[in-house]
Amino acid sequence: MPILITERNDGVTSMNKVSASILSANWLRLGEELRRAEEAGCDCIHVDVTDGHFVSNLTMGMDITRAVCKATSLRVDAHLMISEPGRFIPAFADAGADSITFHAEATAHPFELIKEIKKREKLAGVALDPATPVEAIEHYLDQLDLVLLVSVCVGFGGQKFIGAVDEKIRRLAKMRRDRNLNFEIQVDGGINTENGSQKRALGVDNLVGGSMIFLAEDMKETVRKLKA
Repeated sequence: MPILITERNDGVTSMNKVSASILSANWLRLGEELRRAEEAGCDCIHVDVTDGHFVSNLTMGMDITRAVCKATSLRVDAHLMISEPGRFIPAFADAGADSITFHAEATAHPFELIKEIKKREKLAGVALDPATPVEAIEHYLDQLDLVLLVSVCVGFGGQKFIGAVDEKIRRLAKMRRDRNLNFEIQVDGGINTENGSQKRALGVDNLVGGSMIFLAEDMKETVRKLKA
């Protein structure tokens, strides 16, 4: 299983990571885009998978994920924004994804999905839409390696951060601290160099960025600011 956890002074996960979401990359030059992200100091590659049903958009699937995994040494996170995610866990595990994140809203059986992911020696994550409270996952937080708080309408890039997600970050970070857990907190959507440090202060470990990274004039400097 890939290494995820380090310790900060209070004994909880923190690595000031940055994930590059290839939803905003130039897909005609994807290999080059992955190399740019790696050289710029990104820690993970974020693959947004949609099915046109759970969200009204179609993006990437197993073949793109497999190609990405072969082309980068970075951790590859598969974010499954799909209905019936349990059907596709084996396929994305076989494609080489290091972590598989499903949406809490997409299943009534999260314990089974987590079990399936970990059986394949992958990191198990759950994602929450902006309107879904963190209390919806409190009964299985101890089973998770990461929690992804989506801070825009899922499935599309270039949107503004939904301010109500800040309180969700606070609550989730408090749950983690109070229970002495070690899952990674990710935030995806509307992240930029102006608000990134504020999200870090609230408890976020991994900032996911798409257009702000791949369309930046200086990708390396942008990633540096996001990690500061």
